[in-house]
Amino acid sequence: MDLDEELELIHQPTRLRIMRVLYRHRDVSYSELRDTLELTDGNLATHTETLEAANCLESRDAWAQNGFETRYRITTHGISTFKQYLGELRQLLEAVPDDQ
Repeated sequence: MDLDEELELIHQPTRLRIMRVLYRHRDVSYSELRDTLELTDGNLATHTETLEAANCLESRDAWAQNGFETRYRITTHGISTFKQYLGELRQLLEAVPDDQ
């Protein structure tokens, strides 16, 4: 997958919101992410699988107070891709004239 395809991949609104939360917090539980973004289980699973296949996040089962929970962590590649996406977006916004 080339950079343009990766930027397009995270441009999708739900995936962009997932990346934003992971970029800010780096490591988040499945339930936190689902509840914060108000997603269904299926919707979250579909988008996180897509991001994981693109090496933007990784999932793991971790021990929690009430048993195991799935946790998501942004990868180094995901951080780089997200920063690049933000840079592209900033350039796009700077090109928009203020007088319109």
